[in-house]
Amino acid sequence: MLKGVSGIHHLAVSVPNLDEARAFYCGVLGFELAEAFEFGPDDDSERVTGVSGARAKVMMLRAGNVHVEVFEYGNAGVREQPPSRPVCDHGYTHFALEVDGDIDEVYEALGRAGVKWHSPLVGDLDNEGYRVTYGRDPFGNVIEIQKLSTTHPGHITQLPRWQP
Repeated sequence: MLKGVSGIHHLAVSVPNLDEARAFYCGVLGFELAEAFEFGPDDDSERVTGVSGARAKVMMLRAGNVHVEVFEYGNAGVREQPPSRPVCDHGYTHFALEVDGDIDEVYEALGRAGVKWHSPLVGDLDNEGYRVTYGRDPFGNVIEIQKLSTTHPGHITQLPRWQP
């Protein structure tokens, strides 16, 4: 890793309504609010984001081993994400939730909460070491749920623990 960099702190998504996003990300997924704030419009916000007139309501959520930052932009020119934007397009594609319980139950619960799944779960935990699928949260952002065997090299326990 580049000297001075210790790892990924957060990923970010943009949503049309922060209150609805909080209901989903905190109420359904169980993420915890770490911080809520607003920024812009001001020169620094425009320079940092590269967006003219940038202003947003923001919440930083604790999500296990990473933070998720959620933006509701309020400046002119905000566009909705195309509902069928393929995950192979360049740019942000998705974030994955590691499931340590029954992935079928998580799949069903998130479906009831408004996630539109691309497909049923695929893979075989015992033989292939994984079960996985992609879907869209209520705002069109792509999420993945995965359950990996504990011996799978990508399992979350294979990551080193962060040391402050």
